Amino acid sequence: MDRAQKTEEIKTLTDWFTTSQVAICADYRGMTVAQLSAFRRDIRAVGGKTRVVKNTLARRSAREALKGRTPSAVEQFVSELKGPTLVVYSFSDPVAPTKVIAKTAKDVEAFTVKGAFLDGQFLDCQGVDELSKMPGREEVLAQLLRLMNTPATMLVRLLAAPATQVVRVVDAYREKLSAG
Repeated sequence: MDRAQKTEEIKTLTDWFTTSQVAICADYRGMTVAQLSAFRRDIRAVGGKTRVVKNTLARRSAREALKGRTPSAVEQFVSELKGPTLVVYSFSDPVAPTKVIAKTAKDVEAFTVKGAFLDGQFLDCQGVDELSKMPGREEVLAQLLRLMNTPATMLVRLLAAPATQVVRVVDAYREKLSAG
């Protein structure tokens, strides 16, 4: 990789570290090409991006992009950038890619999570696992919509109750007349 390519790679990584909501580092050694391709496909499906990075370039770009954040958290994150590293970025929902990562870590023994950087904080592998158990953006929106619709549904039921009772009384009277 020549100097121009390295500069371009640092620029890309810095931009991704700056704009992403979460950046997760993982060790992919031992995964087959099919497993890695399936993992990348699943990450893309939830709106994330993956990149196998050179650690020296990733360290430099992470320090540059995250320099306004807590220095100890940045250094913890940068210290995880050793060995073969796959970085997963999510720009819209920080929970969705962690669900894919947790599933892959469970299914593929060779895949291990090193750590993540989320909202100025470093998360270890256990923190990433805990994040994966939280409801995702879509789930939270669905819960919110259900919560907002509940009063309207209850109002419709309340308004329909007298009419339903009248229908039941008329139906009972009709059955009484037909029986007797």
